[in-house]
Amino acid sequence: MKILYLQELHIKKIRVIFPFKDRSFRSFFFKNCPLPLEFLIFRVKLQKTEGFDTMKKTVLCFLLLAVLLYILPLGLRDMFSPDETRYAEIGREMAVSGDWVTPRLNGVLYFEKPILGYWLFAGSEKLFGENAFAVRLPCALATLLSALVLFFLTRRFSGLGAKSGLLASGFFLLTPIVFGLGVVATLDPVFSFFLTLAMSLFYAAVQSSGRARTGWLFLFGLAAGAAFLTKGFLAFVLPGLSFFGWLCWPRRWKDMLTLPWIPLLAVLVIVLPWAVMIHQAQPDYWSYFVYDEHIKRFFEKEQHPEPFWFFVPVLVGGLGWFLLLLPAALRGYAKKIPQDDFTRYLLCWTFLPFLFLSMSTGKLATYILPCFAPLAILFATGLTRSLADRKLFRIADVLLFAFAVLLPVAAVGLAAVQLSGVKWAPFAVGEGWKWGALTVAGLLLSVLLFFAVKEKNGWNKLALFGFGLCPVLFMMHIAIPDVFLNRRTPCPLLEKVKKEISPETKLMSYRHPFQAVNWVFRSSDVYMYRVAGEISWGLDHDPEMKARRLLDVAATNRLIEENRGRGGVLLVLPTKVYLEDAHLLPEPEWVKANTAHHKGYTVVKF
Repeated sequence: MKILYLQELHIKKIRVIFPFKDRSFRSFFFKNCPLPLEFLIFRVKLQKTEGFDTMKKTVLCFLLLAVLLYILPLGLRDMFSPDETRYAEIGREMAVSGDWVTPRLNGVLYFEKPILGYWLFAGSEKLFGENAFAVRLPCALATLLSALVLFFLTRRFSGLGAKSGLLASGFFLLTPIVFGLGVVATLDPVFSFFLTLAMSLFYAAVQSSGRARTGWLFLFGLAAGAAFLTKGFLAFVLPGLSFFGWLCWPRRWKDMLTLPWIPLLAVLVIVLPWAVMIHQAQPDYWSYFVYDEHIKRFFEKEQHPEPFWFFVPVLVGGLGWFLLLLPAALRGYAKKIPQDDFTRYLLCWTFLPFLFLSMSTGKLATYILPCFAPLAILFATGLTRSLADRKLFRIADVLLFAFAVLLPVAAVGLAAVQLSGVKWAPFAVGEGWKWGALTVAGLLLSVLLFFAVKEKNGWNKLALFGFGLCPVLFMMHIAIPDVFLNRRTPCPLLEKVKKEISPETKLMSYRHPFQAVNWVFRSSDVYMYRVAGEISWGLDHDPEMKARRLLDVAATNRLIEENRGRGGVLLVLPTKVYLEDAHLLPEPEWVKANTAHHKGYTVVKF
């Protein structure tokens, strides 16, 4: 009978495992092996290392999350308006026109953001087609790459090993706000990735010396430059504040003077070519971008004005279900923060940008997404330290148990509301499968939480919790109530009426639905009804186009009369606006709406 032998080959720091079925083949191989024998160590017994096992688990979990949560479901939902359709359309118009320097929306100059994000959207549409999957893919990949960066950063500098890195990545990917923004088409996940990469490279540089430090600093500058090309000067402000606070903590004044020069050179390398090209093509770009998109937005109450404390509930809500583990994470930091340089770096990275963004007058919930990357590491390292002490998890177990009990109660309540047929039920009559699937996912999470509470091993406890969240998150792709979708997008309605109009039909839209009209009809020539919205500056920059494309009620009526019998006019607008203006417009050929409620969209054919 042949005996199965497992033999490990160690070559410097690389471990390769070879299976051999008999001794003769083993002897033949090593007699004829071209490698020096002093590099060879033979072992008959297979020894699994912590690093090998953890890396294997990391890869498997990462791929599972990537495929099931962030990749496969991207095309299952219609695109939201205005954000997703805006970026999809800018990328489409860029690819169609061949102008890869100047962003345009509806054929009008659009200078709100730099160019890199639009390149990614356009490139993805070129590769995978003009569809929702292609538009969302860059953001999903950016989120997954952020998680991968966090894994390596935590493993290398936390002093807690690869498991802590795995925990940081998992926490990041399963956090509600990270997941919610990672599967939609916005610039925030892309910006957050480049910022996360830049901050990680900077810390690696500071912990190195000589040529290694120079290389890390140069790579840091490239990442910061890419972040700038995605969303502007916040790419420099947020890291700068973090570095300043962190270097002031131990009074490293010399580093403040010596560290910036190599990154500055790298920033110029990546930013300067496009900066020069856009200035040559559009001399007004930088004056508008610097003043209107940065200074005015920070100090004046014109765009999204919110109080100072606005981001506090956003931060709490963004953590979501992980608040159940917050007591255990905090207990893991007892008397360790002042002595831990890496923790101080993470604290400065999290809270100094948070405070700066809170000082801004204009605020959106998406702005603090970059703060969740260091917060994920803080959470992971705190939990890792507390896992060794079973007592520290008592409060967490109580909270997990309470949550596990609450989920079935919520499921029963949802079923009772839906079956009672009340008007304010979140799901319509034909959407029983949605709330049913969501209920099953919640009950599965509840069962896994009960097992997690009973589990004595801390890592297994966290794994049960994390895997229990996956079905719930997946349901968020497909189980969204129609009443919400109808408020956020007119795309399904536009797809239905698309077959009923001719190529000669003039397209017209009110304010923010126009991005969806552009995208669905693949047109960059949509008339604006009454209000120009976010392309106001672009139209003001071109008075001739403004006079032709921005129409009041009287001009709209003239356009309708001019096109009778020649394809007519298709007007898309919020239902509320149409109900207010219907008496001012001619008798329509037909009217279609995506909901009977006024909080939806209406399409009118004249």
